[in-house]
Amino acid sequence: MKRLLFFILLIPSFVFSQTPFSTESALSYLKHLSVTIGARPMGSPNERQAMVYALDKFREFGLTDVSIMEIAAADNDMTRSSSNTRTGVVIGVLHGKTNRIIVVGGHIDSAGPEIPGANDDGSGAASVIELARVLSKEQHQSTIVFCLFGGEEAGLVGSKYFVQHFQQLDSVALMLELDMANGSGWLIPTLDSRQGNTAPWLVKAAYEEYQKLGYTGLSYPTHFFTLMSAMPSGGVGSDHEPFLEKNIPAIDFTSNVNDPIHTPQDDFDHFQPSGLKQSGDLVYALVHRFDDGVPKERNDRYYLVQIGHTPIFFPLWTLSVFIALTIAFALGILLIVRRRRTEVERGQRPVLPALKLFLFALLIQSFVWLSENIVGFLKGTRYPWVAQPEGYLLLGLFAALAGIVVSLKLSPRIHLSHDPYRWFLRSFVFLLVFILLLLLINVKVALSPAVGLFFLALAMMVRRPWLKFLFWILAPHFMYRLLFSEGFDFIGRSMALHATQPMWMYAVLNAFYILFFALWSFPFLLGFAAIYFDSKRDLLWLKRWRQWSGLAGFSSAFLLCVLFLAFLPSYSDEWRSTVNIDQSVDLNTGKGKIVARSSEYLKNLAVHFPEKDTAISAWDRELLLKEFTFDRTPWIHIERTSIVTSDSNTTFDILAKIHFKYRPLSFTLTYSAGRNRIDSVSSTNSFTSSDHSCSLRWQYFPDTSIMVPIHFRVEKADSVTETIEAKFIELIEPVRIERNLTNIIPRSTIRRDEVLRAKQLQ
Repeated sequence: MKRLLFFILLIPSFVFSQTPFSTESALSYLKHLSVTIGARPMGSPNERQAMVYALDKFREFGLTDVSIMEIAAADNDMTRSSSNTRTGVVIGVLHGKTNRIIVVGGHIDSAGPEIPGANDDGSGAASVIELARVLSKEQHQSTIVFCLFGGEEAGLVGSKYFVQHFQQLDSVALMLELDMANGSGWLIPTLDSRQGNTAPWLVKAAYEEYQKLGYTGLSYPTHFFTLMSAMPSGGVGSDHEPFLEKNIPAIDFTSNVNDPIHTPQDDFDHFQPSGLKQSGDLVYALVHRFDDGVPKERNDRYYLVQIGHTPIFFPLWTLSVFIALTIAFALGILLIVRRRRTEVERGQRPVLPALKLFLFALLIQSFVWLSENIVGFLKGTRYPWVAQPEGYLLLGLFAALAGIVVSLKLSPRIHLSHDPYRWFLRSFVFLLVFILLLLLINVKVALSPAVGLFFLALAMMVRRPWLKFLFWILAPHFMYRLLFSEGFDFIGRSMALHATQPMWMYAVLNAFYILFFALWSFPFLLGFAAIYFDSKRDLLWLKRWRQWSGLAGFSSAFLLCVLFLAFLPSYSDEWRSTVNIDQSVDLNTGKGKIVARSSEYLKNLAVHFPEKDTAISAWDRELLLKEFTFDRTPWIHIERTSIVTSDSNTTFDILAKIHFKYRPLSFTLTYSAGRNRIDSVSSTNSFTSSDHSCSLRWQYFPDTSIMVPIHFRVEKADSVTETIEAKFIELIEPVRIERNLTNIIPRSTIRRDEVLRAKQLQ
């Protein structure tokens, strides 16, 4: 009987997991990529080594047309600059019975020289290699093109190049992307691009196939992606985006964004292998589902909300209609409320009611945002919440309640209006302004204040006090959920671990946060005043709250929370602080310095020089550790041959040969003419030019010898300033830095300026 029961319980998992995708095989590929090879930033020798490894695997599996699509330059849309590199796209083709193409992709690079990229995106690359192995053993109607893109972390370099240069792009019917396959939590379908969203039929198919496989946890974070869509860069993206922008149905699957990606802890030891099977099985199932073809409908624009395991698609026009109807509805309620106003005569109306309430909003937000600093002061850390942020949301709640009680105690001292119409009018105006401003970004973001206005109008329409309170509670949910979204930990930690601004800037930022969130919450504070006075009752017993007992109660809860959080660690093995050791040398003067910088305090940092050891006891976040004279053989040597012709303008034809002691992390060669104009710039290398300068940049470990031919003309001048700046991961001066649970990032920057005059070069 026990055996029968065992087999009955085993049947669902046995049936659900019937794909040949092997976790063990994928894990072996991942270990080679992230451990044997290691960090793979764009254009680095390690990225090239990973590409060669993938090529060998594709050949081993019998794929044809196996090659690397070479890329020599990477354009950055944000900075409008270009970098010389040596990246590419690994391609392997599994020919089917037709020329219809399904692209299965992931990116093979990692985010930096200290980041192994096990999760992001060694796991996706390993899954693509394993999919190539299992799918190569089958016959298919569609031709499957396996792609491993380089340079995703530098701005989707590989995938953008692929869609521009792949000759059979018109035959691509579908693109499936795996960017992160960790098993730590939910799996996210990434659907957005600037040109539209993934076709709904593809999104529905993903949910259906995932459930058929017996998995749970496919989850679309609506608020996070809505917030990201408001960012200037377009938000969170991956290599499926360039396909979407070509109107090719494409979808990306990403594991939990709150994992320690883009940090040195994105390594093999912190990776949870269970995600490989789930992600690989899903893509395998989708390949089979659409092997015979895909629906004709292409990409669309919509707002996606997931209810349970079901995605619900709202066309963007429905959001516009909802916003318009909400404004009309709220305006109608405003007119109704106006009829029952109590302060008709001008002499009855207290002056500046909104300004008085806004001061309370500032007070409450000050309590909230400064509460973290109290814990940080007790613990001696700048960001006490990095390892465990959840408790600080509760701390903020208790701080807000304490701030509310203090505001209530102060309220009798100022003359506040008791007319609900005056409060609702101001709430309506503020939310309307929010809606109109956010509509300039996109309608998805504007939906949040519109929902807030809708529920506030409902609160003013109903007469039962408990309903008024319920609708008021719902009103700010979407606006706060937009900022405190599913990816809030990711955003907060990214800012905290990389913030190196001085203390005065930190104070300015804190003041900005207090002001911003006071404005963000102000319409709902106005709304509460409206429903409070409209209910004609002591709603929520606020008069009791403002007694000393209320303040003592919330203050006690706040202090207990502070004490509890003070005993929790600020950092952990997974979430560590970062200290940058920046050494810089000016070759013109031979002077150098060593500076330690961190978002966290440098206290307890151990510094070991050959001549002495130092323990840092200061609370600084930037500290000059040493000044030195650089009188050894330079790490950079330049040889130059030139042809110069002069008339009213000067033409420079320069061939520069630059030699480095080590491979530089990055290298920039700039020619500037001061106030004079530079034009007619040309080079066989990629360059960026402006009216008065031209620059050539190499990124991520170019060769130790670089040849740079460049031609340009300078108007009304016979000289230019040549600037060489190179960064290395090797340190010029020997120093060793230690601190528990801290990542030490070494960098050396060498710079030299030289004026090149036509007479000297001729």
